[in-house]
Amino acid sequence: MLETLKKKARKSNLWRIILSIIGIGIMLAITKFSIFDVITGPTKMDITAAPETYEGKYVSVEAEYFLYDYIEHTTTTTRKSGSKTTSTNGYSYLVFQAVPESGSTEDVWYFYSIYLNKKRQDEMTAKIDQTYEYLNDETGTIAPPEPVKITGVWNKMDSQTERYFQKALDELGIAEANLNKLYFYELDTKNIGGVNSTLFWVLMAVSAFLLLFAILSAVGLFSSAYMKSLQQYLQKNPTVSMEEIEEDFNRAHLISSDVWIGKKWTIYMQGNKAYILTNSDLIWGYYYSRTGRYSVSEMRLFTKDRTQHGISLSEKNTQEALKIYVDEQAQMVVGYSKDLEKMYNKDFNGFLELRYNPVMRAL
Repeated sequence: MLETLKKKARKSNLWRIILSIIGIGIMLAITKFSIFDVITGPTKMDITAAPETYEGKYVSVEAEYFLYDYIEHTTTTTRKSGSKTTSTNGYSYLVFQAVPESGSTEDVWYFYSIYLNKKRQDEMTAKIDQTYEYLNDETGTIAPPEPVKITGVWNKMDSQTERYFQKALDELGIAEANLNKLYFYELDTKNIGGVNSTLFWVLMAVSAFLLLFAILSAVGLFSSAYMKSLQQYLQKNPTVSMEEIEEDFNRAHLISSDVWIGKKWTIYMQGNKAYILTNSDLIWGYYYSRTGRYSVSEMRLFTKDRTQHGISLSEKNTQEALKIYVDEQAQMVVGYSKDLEKMYNKDFNGFLELRYNPVMRAL
């Protein structure tokens, strides 16, 4: 018996490990394995390097001069009534950094874009004002704006963003030149690995859960956790021996491949664990199913202490099991009706008098 249950538990644990690894792999692929960049931390970006060097990477920049919030990103929601509401998500900012040119007293200005959440709009508006105050200062008394460290993913602009970016440059009279370098790239703080940052962290949390699940399942391959219920049963019933249970198990009716109904005990596998019920404690059994999103197909068994047990089985296999209970467990009520459910919930003693108490008194 124990070897049979152990093999069932190992098979279940193996499937759990395999499915968990597949799930983790899918979520890592969806997010372009960006979690490894996040774990190791952002790369400090050298703005003078070729922009494609950092494409798709998780980087940090010391953003210096904010010029223009050239794109307002919005979401429009259409209600069932047909009315629409529009909300602002964030803004794309035209930014540049000034880097002294080697061997010269002049700076090279590197222009690019940064997306920031709308929550930072007031902060960035102030930064834009500071930038123009500094650039328009003829006295030399106004200090440059303090750089802002921003972390995100460095992505090549899509065609629409590039078009708006170019339009903003044209409006400001900025063109490619020796001292002007135009990068058609945006530092995206909204997405990580090509997905919304919130969704990214949800997927990573699920991946972490699956990883833990896989580790626990791997441990289960070599442990006796599968028989915990049996061990607890023996502790509560010191007059019962494992040999008696094994003898009953060896002569039990096998239902499906995971349920054994013996004369004295019912043993079944649920996932990677084995469970045991004393047949003489069973008072009611029937088939239950539910379709839809959370579908269920199970045999429901109830004990004299009003505990419900759900064993995953098809209707055909449940009917096979219930027939065995009808033939061998006279104290059980078999089958479902609303009247039986009402009596069980409202008049439990009356329910016991249907079959259980009369049979027990006759013993």
